[in-house]
Amino acid sequence: MAAKVIAVVNQKGGSGKTTLAMLLAGSLGDAGHRVMVADADPQNTSLRWASAGDAFPADVEDVSGEEGKLHKELRRRLEEYDYIVIDSPPAATAPVTESALKLAHLALVPVIPSPLDLWASEMIREAIFRAQEKNPTLQARLVMNQLQPNTLISREVIGLLPDFGIPLLSATLRQRTVYKECATEGHSIEGLGSRAQMAAKEVDFLKRRVLALLRRIDNT
Repeated sequence: MAAKVIAVVNQKGGSGKTTLAMLLAGSLGDAGHRVMVADADPQNTSLRWASAGDAFPADVEDVSGEEGKLHKELRRRLEEYDYIVIDSPPAATAPVTESALKLAHLALVPVIPSPLDLWASEMIREAIFRAQEKNPTLQARLVMNQLQPNTLISREVIGLLPDFGIPLLSATLRQRTVYKECATEGHSIEGLGSRAQMAAKEVDFLKRRVLALLRRIDNT
């Protein structure tokens, strides 16, 4: 079966695209799936994450040079993997982002709970809407990242989301130091063992919500 393609996209740098892409890909790999992370950001942060250790459970490749041809290159790799996760650059109108959205089944948009970050995400929302005209099966979800529950600012931002136009995924990533440790040590969250127990449950729930959504896309 051909791979399902998940594009992690946003206009704003620092929203947590690489963190989301690598945590999700690592969790899928640890579950026994064949996973590729297509690092389409010229900063190659995903590649550096995987290179920091020797046991990351997914293939991570630099595809930033493909630009507008990314979808064509990855289409040739679909039979090699169960899932391809694209870590896109912070640029909604970049050729590589547009190319990623042409192929993707699901676009995940990480958003930090701040009105400024939500406003900055409006350009990627429009890019997704344009992509859906040519790729009508493309679904999109916001993913709340670095969430600090029960704070006023988090509640205010969550209150703005119904008007944003992209649904919120029913799984979040909290603000946790252990996610930075994953990158420093080159591991998936499972690779950190017992010290990341709560974070591992959080990432596992995120993975399960993404897989459930992909199954629904298959059935439409």
